[in-house]
Amino acid sequence: MSLESAVPSHIAYYISSHGYGHATRAIQLCHAFLQAHDALRITVVSQASSHIFLPLLNSSTRVSLRPVHVDSAVVQPTPYRVDVDATVDNLLRLHAEQDDIAARESDWLQTHRVDLVLSDAPYIASIAASKARCMNILITNFSFAEVFSYFHDMVEPPIQSGLKEAVDAVVGGYSLADVWLRLPGSLPNPGFLSIELPSSNWIANEELRVKVGDKPEPERSTTNPRFVRRIIDTPLITRPSTTLSRVEVIKSLGIPTQLSNHRILLLLLPPPSPPPQIPSDWICLVAGSTPTDLLPDRYFVAPSDAHIPDVMKIASCVMAKLGYGTVSEVLAADVPIVYIPRRQFIEEYGLRELVDTWRGYEGRAERMEISDFEKGYWWWVITELADRTKTGDQDAGPTDDGDMLRRLALDQWRVWQGSSTL
Repeated sequence: MSLESAVPSHIAYYISSHGYGHATRAIQLCHAFLQAHDALRITVVSQASSHIFLPLLNSSTRVSLRPVHVDSAVVQPTPYRVDVDATVDNLLRLHAEQDDIAARESDWLQTHRVDLVLSDAPYIASIAASKARCMNILITNFSFAEVFSYFHDMVEPPIQSGLKEAVDAVVGGYSLADVWLRLPGSLPNPGFLSIELPSSNWIANEELRVKVGDKPEPERSTTNPRFVRRIIDTPLITRPSTTLSRVEVIKSLGIPTQLSNHRILLLLLPPPSPPPQIPSDWICLVAGSTPTDLLPDRYFVAPSDAHIPDVMKIASCVMAKLGYGTVSEVLAADVPIVYIPRRQFIEEYGLRELVDTWRGYEGRAERMEISDFEKGYWWWVITELADRTKTGDQDAGPTDDGDMLRRLALDQWRVWQGSSTL
């Protein structure tokens, strides 16, 4: 087999358990690999709930799930609030276990003859891959180095030194990754770019204000010094919608047919209590949570297996926090979004910039403060945004169903293979 057509026989894909965005985009890339290469096997390594991966696991016998401890949980009492103390405590515990976990994973990679390690975005995967002399490709818009560093000024001084030590270890882990496939809405990764921490210094007046070069540091792979590390910007990977019609989607959601012409607010947050009354020409579909209180008229709860990209293509507006999964899908569907800020989680600032500057999406995103959301002061923002005349380029920016990222990853793996045999 020529190097140009070579394909890894076994990929280990380490996927963070923080939120659905990591899992949904990684699953989409897994589908692309499995559909394109008949002999390739994938092991998903993740602490995320196994039900998230069931559609992938059921799609092929060549993919399996290994549910082991590989990353540190970010604790969120609500979708838009972070428990900083509990989150930092989780990181410090992971830091204490880091060497043992990396050694375990390195042994597993070698024993199971893994050819390529992908990470979205547990940093211990990069350490384990380097120990196993295996290529590691990081696929993400942010790293947890920025996330944990952002908490520096939010914890008590006695904790700060331990947090800094742990963050330094996270940065060191990412510095062992060989390629960063950088998704849109990115933040600078200190494991690839020379940039000063804490990351709180990057935010000014509620905006991301940071400039950094694109030359990776260190320049060469620690694992394979002949290989020059790379940062490659990618299209926006997102789950595509299906070919179902509006009528079919409405029916699948259990919405009465007499309401099928109403405008739809897709709410990807738990509604406050009590939820606000809805204008007469709207309905609200709650997805991702099951409210415990009785909902007012014209509120509906989406089935747990609803394909959200299908709902987005018929929605008039989305209300959510800014996570990669939601942002990628609203951009692909070109549906406006009202977002509730999650200021303690620095990924948000890269995604804010993305929704404000995405070609063809200008003026389609509005922020609503948490207090207004919780008090139910929604509808004047939602209706104004849904009625707003679209401006800007009508041709939206490029999106990918996973195949382009698959090609980019394979191209770099083949370069790695060639440099390893020189």
